[in-house]
Amino acid sequence: MKYKVAAVQIDSKLGEKKENLEKVLGALDTLSEKEVKLVVFPELTLTGFNCGEMFKELAEPIPGPSTEEVSKKAKEYGMYVVVGLPEKGELPGILYNAVALIGPDGKVHGVYRKSHLALYLHWDIVSEEPEIFRRGNRIEVFNTDIGRIGMLICQDSDFPETWRVLALKGAEIATFSSASPKEFAYMWYNLLTAMAYVNGFYIVAANKVGKEVFDFQGKTMEEVSFGGSLIIDPFGRILARAKEDEEDLIIAEIDTKNVFEYRWATKLLRDRRPELYGVICERD
Repeated sequence: MKYKVAAVQIDSKLGEKKENLEKVLGALDTLSEKEVKLVVFPELTLTGFNCGEMFKELAEPIPGPSTEEVSKKAKEYGMYVVVGLPEKGELPGILYNAVALIGPDGKVHGVYRKSHLALYLHWDIVSEEPEIFRRGNRIEVFNTDIGRIGMLICQDSDFPETWRVLALKGAEIATFSSASPKEFAYMWYNLLTAMAYVNGFYIVAANKVGKEVFDFQGKTMEEVSFGGSLIIDPFGRILARAKEDEEDLIIAEIDTKNVFEYRWATKLLRDRRPELYGVICERD
């Protein structure tokens, strides 16, 4: 099935949920003229990344007020939309770093909760996610009328097992929502193209862009995300690449029928030897 997909990198302002939501809705308005069927936004699109204690007030259930606004646009334009936000869990006081998959029927078709939370306290980069969010415990693939879609978030990408789980569960498209800082730009392109190739699926990766200034342990910190969003085919070839250091959106046409053809050509999934990999799943 051929159709267009898009990755949108925006400069989400810390804690400014209304302003960030308006950017998301505006991007969907723009993309509606391009006949795009799947749109992917970055990690924590609606809030920014380094909100700290503010997340208590910013988090919403899914579905909730913000996803309802996105749902209206998705239904109006016949799109699937992946958008990141802090999610209120079922238990009071529990938050998740999540992405929601919203369909052209205006409904939430899936939610993924980030399963690998970043803890960086001794670098120039700072992340205290485990102090704020609970880890998600499910990696799922969702059936849609444009193909089987799996979703990952930021540090999930550093674990090749997460991508392989999506492949083994039948994903044809992996969406990747991130807020990767400039310090990781050197590996961004290599990692994502490799994961597309070894798993034989499309990757639509949206990375945040812009500077966040925040307080951490009495110090004023700065973190800059670089953008560089990508759309990659199952051979690891870059179909579209966004600019760095500025807001941008990219569009490419994909064909989910090619997933079978690429996997048939490489034989990488056929030639797996799971009987040799047991150590990967051993618990400490």
